[in-house]
Amino acid sequence: MVCTTMIRVGCLVACAAVASGLHTDAGALAQLRGSNHSVLILGCSVDRNAVESFCGKVDRFYRVGCYDEKRHLNIGFVFHPGVGINGDLQPPFYNRTRWGSMIGQPISDVNVLHKWSSTMVGELFPDMVVVDSSLWDLSTWASWGMRNVTYNRLRQWGMRDLKNELARVSEAYNKSRIVFRTAPAVYKTKWVVSDTGYEYKDVAVFSNDGIRQMQKELRKHIKDGKLYGKYEVIDYSQIMDDLIQERGADDPSLWLKDGYHPKTESAEPSRRYLNEVFRLMGLATVEKMVEVDTSQRRWAPAAGDRDEAGNLP
Repeated sequence: MVCTTMIRVGCLVACAAVASGLHTDAGALAQLRGSNHSVLILGCSVDRNAVESFCGKVDRFYRVGCYDEKRHLNIGFVFHPGVGINGDLQPPFYNRTRWGSMIGQPISDVNVLHKWSSTMVGELFPDMVVVDSSLWDLSTWASWGMRNVTYNRLRQWGMRDLKNELARVSEAYNKSRIVFRTAPAVYKTKWVVSDTGYEYKDVAVFSNDGIRQMQKELRKHIKDGKLYGKYEVIDYSQIMDDLIQERGADDPSLWLKDGYHPKTESAEPSRRYLNEVFRLMGLATVEKMVEVDTSQRRWAPAAGDRDEAGNLP
């Protein structure tokens, strides 16, 4: 356990309210600045799924956001692919996706980060920026190295790569509160699959063992309750451990069918994760998440669709 679970638009047009009427699209954010709160989450599909379920909407695979009237909160998610094979925030990244391994890393460019925060939450400097770098890092190392994560690779990640990544985010958002999110436990091991479809049962893209090793490395860098003595931590790993302990076993209903992504909708993992974000911000917690139709999610821009921040596919 890294630490105990913490208690505590730039678009031009507004769209219709969704879900219970509490959430409006990010396009209305420009009119809603002032006394509002804002949080930008830089992470992976674990974060995207949680934000989609909170907002009651889908957008593109690499971004989603909304305005929550109850909390006067602008919340946005933007995908990033981790530290990269060499830990320098440069490609190649995980090479077993439909987008290939040479996708852009927004954290490597302060101008891109500022475009994303302005676009997604209507603020150059959000109140809080939550950063994850875990499952995609494990996936990148395994798919390129064709071996399970090693002590030395994790040591480099903890000593240099992750510290550099968080420093880049902190430099870009030097007026924001930077928080790190740990990786949740998985129910199933995801194995490396070759281009021909062969599954290497001895090389895990990610597994609970790899995640536990990552947690062990993180613990070495906790100082005065903060990662590197600077960054607060939302411990998704502990959230899942608590849920497993409460249920007395690894309950598969805590995950989606793939066994990797924590359950969204009305289930507990995503709700507890976002509630930790809201507690840190002093905001009301969520009682129930919303089920969304993920089949409507856009996995790539339409032909000719150029995103304002867009160095992601």
